[in-house]
Amino acid sequence: MTQKETAWQVLSSRKVLDTPFLKIRCERIELPDGTILPDYYIIENPGWVGIVPLTEDGHFILNKQYKHGIGLEVLEFPAGGIDDHEDDPLQAAHRELMEETGYSTAPDQIEFLAHMLANPTSAVTRIWWYLARNVRKTGSQKIDPSEVIENILVTPQELLELLHSGRFLVQGQVAAAYMALERLGYLQTNDKF
Repeated sequence: MTQKETAWQVLSSRKVLDTPFLKIRCERIELPDGTILPDYYIIENPGWVGIVPLTEDGHFILNKQYKHGIGLEVLEFPAGGIDDHEDDPLQAAHRELMEETGYSTAPDQIEFLAHMLANPTSAVTRIWWYLARNVRKTGSQKIDPSEVIENILVTPQELLELLHSGRFLVQGQVAAAYMALERLGYLQTNDKF
């Protein structure tokens, strides 16, 4: 089957929720076999960025932060939404790194790591991941009122232990961690697949 033969047809669409932080639309869909789905909900957002920051002395910066959706504290890399005025995800990455950690790096020390999709079944969410090398403390956190973020420094070995023990477990964050560790030469790859 071709992409066109598997695509769903949108028969109608309406906004259900439209706030600065969350937009949801409801679509009436016709599947390729003719089945009608009367109310298929999709979350819309401009996407977000994630930054894997590595200090000058070789430590990763993690955020320890409470996430109300699951009611638990999680460990993750700095990340956040792309603001309306930001034309380039890289611009958002620099801003988020500084806001959540107080650390920054030179423009030539931050590199594209990966582009990912989050929950493509029911969301239009694109994520741009960056690896920021040689970050250093140049300011203070400027976090949102709803955020309480504790920055934690870990070695590459400690990050691997957190990954393997399930204490670093946010889906896209795990993928970014492994990709960064591989890019930095901490993981050996087997070219014989």
